Amino acid sequence: MTRRQVDIVGGGLAGLLAAIELAQAGARVTVLEAAGEFGGRARTREVDGFLFNRGPHALYRDGALKRALDSLDIRYSGGRSLSGARKAIAGGTLHPLPASFGAILGTSLFGLRDKAGYVRVFKAVMDGATGTASFARWLDDQQLTPMVRATVEAMARLASYANAAADISARAMLDQMRLATGGTLYVDGGWGTLVHGLAETARGLGVDLAGNTVVRGVRRVDGALALTLANGDTRHADAAILALGPREAAALAPQAASLADEAELARAVRANTLDLALRRLPPGAHDFALGIDAPVYFSVHSGSARLAPDGGALVHIARYLAPGDTSAADSVTELEAVADLVMPGWRTEVVSRQALRGMVVSNALPRWDRPRAAVRVAEEPGLFVAGDWVGEHGMLGDAAAASASEAAQAALHWLEGAQ
Repeated sequence: MTRRQVDIVGGGLAGLLAAIELAQAGARVTVLEAAGEFGGRARTREVDGFLFNRGPHALYRDGALKRALDSLDIRYSGGRSLSGARKAIAGGTLHPLPASFGAILGTSLFGLRDKAGYVRVFKAVMDGATGTASFARWLDDQQLTPMVRATVEAMARLASYANAAADISARAMLDQMRLATGGTLYVDGGWGTLVHGLAETARGLGVDLAGNTVVRGVRRVDGALALTLANGDTRHADAAILALGPREAAALAPQAASLADEAELARAVRANTLDLALRRLPPGAHDFALGIDAPVYFSVHSGSARLAPDGGALVHIARYLAPGDTSAADSVTELEAVADLVMPGWRTEVVSRQALRGMVVSNALPRWDRPRAAVRVAEEPGLFVAGDWVGEHGMLGDAAAASASEAAQAALHWLEGAQ
């Protein structure tokens, strides 16, 4: 392929991965990032020796993002699992979380009938159960007791971060639950280490990483795509990828009705999070707890990854928000109450904290009633999109990685045909 110019707007995981794949194929690539640093929601910041991701992050061991990182020989390390017994929160008390066969038999959440029902439904999941409607409809068909259903929904939230059983595709959620059984990796140094590896790989391939560069619009002019910058300059590219959220992408290309539809109809996955940097874990603190009758989560990621100074701990607490939920004024108080239950005595050990209200975890649910956006922008030849709201493969960072590759390949195909 004659070297053609591809501009990518957005320097998060999807933008960097797409840039690398295009550069490997011989394209000239520029990544235009509005912020001063790359990574988007995968950035990590250091405070007093503690490494804060933007809320709890885990890399799925069998997911598309890890496969992409490994194929590029991006170096990272971390722990596979959290130490200690996992707990469930129900009725304001802690119970063994039924995350293994032994824990199912011993948990105080269930009576004997519930234990049998829980084993039955998870066997169905692992045997490849799927559905064409919503996850809630699939659960209806399983005829579960209220406690078993609530526990299955909690495990689904844990796998997907999504608190939207009536909206999310049963197929997508069941696939995600199976993916989660392969385990997760908590990354030493935070997800910023992944961003650094991707950025260095991109630079090594000749990709121009342009930070602090704001794009105001993109349109086709005289056979090329013209990108208008905030400083008044105009760039011209043979193809472009918008590695942004749906609303940001639609704002840059208002002529594209398909992007306007995505901006209006996409339902973001959101969470309230509280991250606590502690001098030490209080005696008797637990490492992990999952809400059953409330959509909350507690985890000590520094138990498996290097995220804190020696002796310190970095704790993540979150509430999975349902679609339409707004960030309540007392959201931090609610998360502090979870910490009081799971690790009493924590308040005297706080070094620093990070509270994120209504944080976007993913830009769009994989809904049961409509597909996610296609990588090709139908109204604008040569314009493509990538991100966790694009394509039909995976969720969260895995969807970003899968769509990045799909968008890069679509752009290459376009460039070959446009010569």
